[in-house]
Amino acid sequence: MKLLLLFALVLPALLACGSTPVKTQYYQLPHVDAVPTNHGAAKERQRVVLQSLQLAPYLNQQGIAFQQSPTELSLAKQHLWADDLTSQLQRHLRQSIASESTDWVLLPIGAKASVQLSIQLERFVGTAEGYALLSGEYQLQKNTHVVAERFYIEQPLQRDGYPALVEALAEGWQQLALTIVQQLEQFER
Repeated sequence: MKLLLLFALVLPALLACGSTPVKTQYYQLPHVDAVPTNHGAAKERQRVVLQSLQLAPYLNQQGIAFQQSPTELSLAKQHLWADDLTSQLQRHLRQSIASESTDWVLLPIGAKASVQLSIQLERFVGTAEGYALLSGEYQLQKNTHVVAERFYIEQPLQRDGYPALVEALAEGWQQLALTIVQQLEQFER
């Protein structure tokens, strides 16, 4: 009888624990203020077109990627990108280049310009060590002049949690935009 009474008391508590809904969180890269850092005289900006932005297949998922070890990767089930990651990265890159350069403007995929930019993103993940990690390759091309550069960016998280990870990923992406702007300035010389 005591066992039956104990079971009757514990079963509802166990069922309540199992039925607690898990809240899904959605994230997006923060907006970049697209005001150029150098406020000189207004002039015609040179145009570069984003020819392609290719993400590693595992990044084409809605879940935010987290690298738990050198060989183990997981995709979050409750911490999701609010919008397609490729679209967010394209917008953020355009905004970042606009804020970093008074000389260059990045046009969207499909536009026409003499300079083309292609990016292959292999990693855009958080790590168990507390970093946002970005790696891949970008390529600038004008006619037959081609510059291809690999990049590896580790951006430390300022605090724990997915909001801090998304902020650090955005900072790393903005750092890549600055590197591309610097390369563009040398590319035309």
